[in-house]
Amino acid sequence: MSPSLTESVQETVTPQGAVVLSEFLPHVASAAIGVWVARGSRHEIAGEAGMTHFLEHMVFKGTARRSARQIAEALDAVGGIIDAGTSREHTNFYARVLAEHLPLACDMLCDMLLHSTFRDEDVRLEQGVVLDEIRAYEDEPGEVVMEQLMETLFGRDPIARPVLGDKEVIRGTGHDVVRGYRDRYYSSDRILISAAGQVDHAQLVELMGPLLGGLPRTALPANAPAPQARSRFRVTIREQEQAHLTLAAPALPFGHPDRFVLAALNNVLGGSASSRLFQEVREQRGLAYGAASWAEAYRDVGLVGVHTAMDPAKFREAAAVVGDILRDLAGGGVTDQEALRAREQMKAGLFLGLESTYNRMARLATSKLYLGEVTPLKVVMRMVEEITPERVRELARRLLAPERFAVAVLGPGSPEDYRVDWVTVPAFAAV
Repeated sequence: MSPSLTESVQETVTPQGAVVLSEFLPHVASAAIGVWVARGSRHEIAGEAGMTHFLEHMVFKGTARRSARQIAEALDAVGGIIDAGTSREHTNFYARVLAEHLPLACDMLCDMLLHSTFRDEDVRLEQGVVLDEIRAYEDEPGEVVMEQLMETLFGRDPIARPVLGDKEVIRGTGHDVVRGYRDRYYSSDRILISAAGQVDHAQLVELMGPLLGGLPRTALPANAPAPQARSRFRVTIREQEQAHLTLAAPALPFGHPDRFVLAALNNVLGGSASSRLFQEVREQRGLAYGAASWAEAYRDVGLVGVHTAMDPAKFREAAAVVGDILRDLAGGGVTDQEALRAREQMKAGLFLGLESTYNRMARLATSKLYLGEVTPLKVVMRMVEEITPERVRELARRLLAPERFAVAVLGPGSPEDYRVDWVTVPAFAAV
């Protein structure tokens, strides 16, 4: 028996332009609530690089009513969690609690976003924390090569900047800078509140009233032009144990009608244990511990990418296998069995995801942020059911030709060790 796709979603738009969404789930005892701010790292100018992420940290450092320790302890004491995350296009502050503690979670979120003190001593402490976070990423070859891949694909466009930001910007931050950044960009028309679980919509609007009425409304700037992708080949030499091969090609933005077809194609390429990449690179040839693909979608652009890491001595063979897989899929090689299996994987993933109140809360928010409306689950399922092998093959022909990909390689040795036969653009090395 398939789970029910019946929904109970309500929406309120305040006079200030903020949006409140909720989905009542009678079968759960908990609630997830998120405050989504339409501000991410791609919206920053050069002198702000990392400020969105730094502000996300700073709201946990204390308010006029609560110290940082009290913020940490308040939801721990009732078995809940409170956390946040910054992405390229938005910031999300969220909590998960038993339904009886939803008023506490709402009060904390409002307090943190409206009344954080941003004391100088807290800013100095958090500068060290964030700088250590950046250093930790720099110590991880997989993270470094992914950032290099975004730069290789999109050049100097802000979408390619690391979310964590620039060390010099972080070092130069003071309490007045953080407060000014919050006051400029945290406006009511950038705020979306989403909740799912044992949630009464009218009560939610009332509980979040301080935030809904406490932020100004500003005129949102016009969207910048869409990033222009390019095919380039980058080799970076760094002394480490493995060579990392990453590649990405422009794909589909969030609202594209073929976005679910792309998800199926990604499963065929490298999104599951039965995928081409995992089976041929790891299982059949033993060239790498893992080989995977992914698809990302933003407001105006998307990408499909591949990552694998291996002994440098195996690099050329592994790269050749990846190229062969791309050529075969781009040439119409997706089988009916692969496409239909991917469709079933997606259906199962959809239903399993719906068992999480956080996932349902996030689905409401991202659908509204990117599409302007919440796509009903029945419509989502119909779009998945309408995936056919021929649609997957056609999208593979459009997206997976090897010459469309930008390639970034990170490994020891010399650039000549990392020649990729199917890459036709000249390589450039960065030490």
